Amino acid sequence: MASSTSYLHISGISVDFSKSGQNIESAELRLRDEQRLFGPDLGSEETFHETFVPPMKLSRGDRFSLGLLCKRPFPWENQRQDIDFDTEEVFRTCDTHEKHGQAIIIITAQAERTASSSEESLLRPTKDEIFEMCPRFRILVIGKSGVGKSSLINKAFGVNTLVSDERRGETDINTEFISEQNDKFVLHESKGFEPGEGDNLEIVQQFIQQRRQMMVLKYQVHAVWLCFEISRTGGRVLETDTERFLKLKRDGELGDIPVVVALTKYDKFIDHVEHTLDYSPLKGWNEDAVEKYINQTLEAERDVFTRRVQEAAGSDIPYATVSTKDVHKDMIAHLIEITEERVRQHVASEASVLAGVAQLVDPKLNIMTSIEVDKRRDWDALASTAAFKGKTVQACLEVLHTNMIHVWNIHDPHHYLDSKEFKALVVDLVDKLDIGSIANPNRNM
Repeated sequence: MASSTSYLHISGISVDFSKSGQNIESAELRLRDEQRLFGPDLGSEETFHETFVPPMKLSRGDRFSLGLLCKRPFPWENQRQDIDFDTEEVFRTCDTHEKHGQAIIIITAQAERTASSSEESLLRPTKDEIFEMCPRFRILVIGKSGVGKSSLINKAFGVNTLVSDERRGETDINTEFISEQNDKFVLHESKGFEPGEGDNLEIVQQFIQQRRQMMVLKYQVHAVWLCFEISRTGGRVLETDTERFLKLKRDGELGDIPVVVALTKYDKFIDHVEHTLDYSPLKGWNEDAVEKYINQTLEAERDVFTRRVQEAAGSDIPYATVSTKDVHKDMIAHLIEITEERVRQHVASEASVLAGVAQLVDPKLNIMTSIEVDKRRDWDALASTAAFKGKTVQACLEVLHTNMIHVWNIHDPHHYLDSKEFKALVVDLVDKLDIGSIANPNRNM
């Protein structure tokens, strides 16, 4: 490591106890007076991994250690072990591999150099800056029990377990739910606006107002999904307090936080229409004609319902019809796209990037978000060549690689995509393309 390195950003740590025989309950990384506590990976008691957002800042000479809380069989109590790291070794290699007995510890760090020009800082991955400002997409989901809130969240953000199963009892809107399967979104949940329960409208309004006053983007609410089940015509479409909530939004009382109406359980609506449809006039029709008639009936009944929703919501509050069935996954993608667009327009571009990163149902949005992140700095710099002049091919690819794999938010608990082996394969692949040989990754651009 060059002497110009002034300090390091410690962005993550991985610990593998599978061959050590140790039974570790928790771990704590300590840097000066700062501590980061973390536990075992989902589905494993032998591997620990934690990504630090924001990164921990390590200077030369700092006390840097890992504390382990080890479980002991009865009658011994839990015992703490401390592992001190060689700071100079961390500075020398950045990616530090240490063995403590049979345990393997990997520290991931990124050098912060004293730049000789503004070009040097351009090699820092853009996603680092975005994730520091807004590490998670924060969403509030409102809806009565049974309307499909949990199923919608789990489908949209690619988690298998019901998010709301982590806590039973009364819903607390201030509780933050973060899934171990996808930590790029944080959920706040509220029950719907039940008849005669006006308190919940006030609770939701106060919560949104409090979050609006927070100056830091990552603590603000970035979007609200108001969920209720699409139904056949007849009867009241919206409860009184739901209409009042939409009016608060129309009148500007809730500020710029995007509200999107999600009409859930469209598949159930289809089943109900088909099962109650009078088929007697269709006798003698061919199969295509019958299917066309059914589809027209479905669209007509849906349009009647959605027009009534639009009347209550107004033109500035969009809606999307959704189903969590795989055959209708494009509907959830549409909901995500509407939400991301509104967040970009009314909240912040960084929050819209995290909306694209957090969702795991719309590959098109992943592609657009990845391009957006790279265009912010890296591709523009690459096109001009000035910012990459004198930089190694490896350094340039590292920036693009880091942006892409983190923006795509692929569940990679073993961190294969961040491994040196995978990066070597990427370099080898690029070398085979018709851009001239880069077989030497240390060659300058």
